[in-house]
Amino acid sequence: MSNNNALNDILVGATAAYNQHPQVATAAVKRTLTHSRPLTSSDIDSLTVLEFAAQDILLKYHAAMRQMETRLETLDQDLKLRQSRNPIHHIESRMKSVPSIFEKLGRYGKSQTLDSMERYIMDIAGLRVIVSYVQDVYDILHYLEHQDDLEVVTVKDYITNPKPNGYRSLHMIVKIPVYFLSGRQHVPVEIQIRTIAMDFWASLEHDLKYKAVRETSGLNVGEELKQCSNIIKEAEDRMQVLARALEQNAPADKHEVNAARQIDLSEQLR
Repeated sequence: MSNNNALNDILVGATAAYNQHPQVATAAVKRTLTHSRPLTSSDIDSLTVLEFAAQDILLKYHAAMRQMETRLETLDQDLKLRQSRNPIHHIESRMKSVPSIFEKLGRYGKSQTLDSMERYIMDIAGLRVIVSYVQDVYDILHYLEHQDDLEVVTVKDYITNPKPNGYRSLHMIVKIPVYFLSGRQHVPVEIQIRTIAMDFWASLEHDLKYKAVRETSGLNVGEELKQCSNIIKEAEDRMQVLARALEQNAPADKHEVNAARQIDLSEQLR
């Protein structure tokens, strides 16, 4: 059996086993699935090839992610000097695992190869930028769009147009130049920009959706989460008004605060 065939068998078998347990794929279950069959010498050779090849590719995504993170930190410090505050609360980074990349290729109907991995998966490297206010999201988007060595590939605004479940965030894919011994490459990085409140909602929604597989005791969990998202939006709009007033060294206009509140209430009643 060739390395390629053995590698394909591992990928297909692991994906099928994983998909049989979508709701209970805990670490213990994953260990049981992998421990159920001893690895052959061919398996080990294939895994060695995969690890080496993937590391070679993932290196550049990791480098791009770190460069983008440093660029955002520099931008945050520059804005602090100009505005006397840090708009970025914190930044989180993550790299997709090789199994999740191949699983996504399968969902996309693409061949599960390392070539397809680079060609079709744009969010291998990702950053989550947590900011204080909604306006900070769009300010950072504006600054990134005007950096002449960055290529903005896509922008998806789930703040202006939230997902049906109430999810709100701004997603963008940018390509950043990274320099290697072989030369310069433009490597894609996904950036999610959201407020502290949006991140709070998203974190709890991610935790709760696995527990609420159906309505419980007459409670529509999905609808409750959506209403919570609306409440958070209203609070954010009012906090933005207060922040704007403070930045202008003027007392917050209660009529402007009430106007923001009424706009949110009218949107909820549509």
